[in-house]
Amino acid sequence: MNRTIAVIAVLATALAACSSTSSRKAPAAAAAAATAPTTAAPPSFPATVTASNGAITIPARPTRILSLSATATEMLYAIGAGSQVVGVDKYSTDPPNAPRTAFDGTEGAESYVPLHPDLVVLSPFDTDGKVASQLATLHIPALLLPPAKTIDDTYSQFTVLGQATGHVTEAAAEDAALRRKLDAIVAGVGDRAKGLTYYHEVDNTLYTATSKTFIGALYARLGMVNIADAADHSGSGYPQLSAEYLVKADPDFVFLADTVCCHESASTFATRPGFSVLKAVKSGHVVGLRDPVAAEWGPRVVDFLQDIADAVTK
Repeated sequence: MNRTIAVIAVLATALAACSSTSSRKAPAAAAAAATAPTTAAPPSFPATVTASNGAITIPARPTRILSLSATATEMLYAIGAGSQVVGVDKYSTDPPNAPRTAFDGTEGAESYVPLHPDLVVLSPFDTDGKVASQLATLHIPALLLPPAKTIDDTYSQFTVLGQATGHVTEAAAEDAALRRKLDAIVAGVGDRAKGLTYYHEVDNTLYTATSKTFIGALYARLGMVNIADAADHSGSGYPQLSAEYLVKADPDFVFLADTVCCHESASTFATRPGFSVLKAVKSGHVVGLRDPVAAEWGPRVVDFLQDIADAVTK
């Protein structure tokens, strides 16, 4: 499973119509019931925060954090907790100087013990709570922060990590900065994107993200209309379209979030059977996005929205 689809698989709910041959790339049921974490933490330690794996007490300010989530890694460094991080998963490429390991987040808890972590931010893949339970047995605090469904979930997770790491003030500042930056991008676009239709491609088998996802929520802030919403019969937020559906919908813009994983581009998209007739192809509005930027719900949501804004205003 490639990097981008692995991330999206965590975000999506089950697709009843998926065949056994397509399920390797299809979104899975991982985060169906996940909600944004809430907090109940005092400003000092011991601190208790509530994540998807329950209320977790952190006895002292952690100094050996292991992050098994690329988004959480970005958040930790953004709030100034980078010096407390002793290891990150192999998918955490931002910042580039983070202490990357070979971990993919699916290992057993015993694999992490040699790093002597005093806080583990779990991979979103630990949906059955197995690793969280193992870490609890070892008396190692662990937080499961699910994939965001909305932008508010991003803000909430900053708050949780700030309280869990002793960076409450910095987390609040990052939250406020994100809000300001997103608002500024929206204000800069004005009404120029309002009503424009779009298709956001998750992978080249035509899986996409609807307005129910944090991805779609960013497009919606610019007033854009998602052509996939009507096709999401399962309510997963990540339906698979047919080529015929896409041609009939004929979106104004196509955004490819599979340029790295699947080597897609405006030219490869245009050469797919029947797609040369699409309005977006004819007008040069097939836009390549950077996969990690479009798939992670941390600080780079600003970059993602800016990429969209740049495309629709140039």
